[in-house]
Amino acid sequence: MKISIGKKLINPYSLLVSVLFFLGAATIFFIYSIDISPLIFAFILIVYLNISKRSETSPSAFDLCLLGALGILLSILVTITFKLTAYGIPAIAMAMLVTLLFDNLELSFLFSLFFLSMGTSIDGCNLNVGMSLFAAALTASILSFRVQGRFQILKAGLVAGLVQCVVAILIERVRGEQLFMPFPGADFSLLLFCLLSGLISSIVVLGSLPVFEYIFKVVTNISLFELSGFNHPLLRRLILEAPGTYQHSLVVGNLSEAAAQAIGANALLARVGAYYHDIGKMVKPNYFVENVIGYKDSHKDLKPSMSKIIIMNHVKDGIEFARKYKLKPRIIDFISEHHGRTLVYYFYQRAKELEPEKEHEEDYRYAGPKPQSKETAIVALADTIEALSRTLDEPTPSRIEEMVREVMKKRFLEGELDESTLTLKDLEKITEKFTHILNALFHTRVNYSKDEDRNNKSPKDKENKS
Repeated sequence: MKISIGKKLINPYSLLVSVLFFLGAATIFFIYSIDISPLIFAFILIVYLNISKRSETSPSAFDLCLLGALGILLSILVTITFKLTAYGIPAIAMAMLVTLLFDNLELSFLFSLFFLSMGTSIDGCNLNVGMSLFAAALTASILSFRVQGRFQILKAGLVAGLVQCVVAILIERVRGEQLFMPFPGADFSLLLFCLLSGLISSIVVLGSLPVFEYIFKVVTNISLFELSGFNHPLLRRLILEAPGTYQHSLVVGNLSEAAAQAIGANALLARVGAYYHDIGKMVKPNYFVENVIGYKDSHKDLKPSMSKIIIMNHVKDGIEFARKYKLKPRIIDFISEHHGRTLVYYFYQRAKELEPEKEHEEDYRYAGPKPQSKETAIVALADTIEALSRTLDEPTPSRIEEMVREVMKKRFLEGELDESTLTLKDLEKITEKFTHILNALFHTRVNYSKDEDRNNKSPKDKENKS
């Protein structure tokens, strides 16, 4: 059962978790005599985010409450248990963690506001602390958004610590208050403290990231960057056992990355997902045309129903491979969704020719699901378009564009993109990127003379030419 709020739906379980979190945290705040206004903000934030949940990667109420509870616990440990200044509240670490885990700057901004109210309340309504924590958290979020290297996380933490110090000092100068320590050099002491806090936050985030990825069942850009390397055991096997599929996946990855970047989706996720989307073809590579050397039709002596099973099983086999090698659920989505509910069209037509009186459509349709995100939808489109582009006799720019637009139109009308949140504007940008890259791949070259022809010319010919 779900409760309707306008046109939005909220799960009662999510609401219950939020209420329990609020009550538990309020009790802790009451024990330590802390103003509970941050908790009211946190409760509204959790309810709002669950009502306005926009994608399958959005955190649940439980995820948000867990992160909120962690932030509150660390803040109380720093300021009360360890008797440190409120400038040590781990706003930088929590902001980076939220950004990396959920790839969502809006959520990071709201968490930054939460730490603004948290710091202000814990330090006795001191605006210096709240504003500096907010500025630091926001800076850390922006700098860690879709980063692909661990050094960038360390850089984000140090810069955020510097921003925290600068904002606190500026507010102090405006308000004419003594900051941090009542002796000369207090500003320098604060600078060292904030930089150390930012560095420690970065190190803690890097060390704990795999744990949180496991808890929340997500994949961060740091992990994606590691998966994109061709030393991964699955990609090594793909290169050796299905080289044609590997080359196909590389091109699909390039198409997908460019298209995702054009519409503001996660380009790295799209590229990595494309690398792994067809790994199931390693089970029977010779039954897929890109792996056939010469022309040998492996399906020639098979019934359409048997060929259909072999072709469709590459999705199931790919999911099994992915689970065996412990790939993240977000990568497995590309394997299960890249064909959606489309038909195995060639063998469907053959079955209709052999048994015209029988209804075959559902038997020759992939099990799905349809693409659930922009990234998986892009890979599904790139997969089809790359395969069709190889069948063009003369891949001129006009024919390539016509083919791309035809595929996009067909998938749209079939309803394959309905659950992916792609807009018509997105589809137009994707079409332009696909067309541009395919034109670059199939461009014609100047027909240069062979070296042997030049070497075989007689000395007299060379003299006449000179």
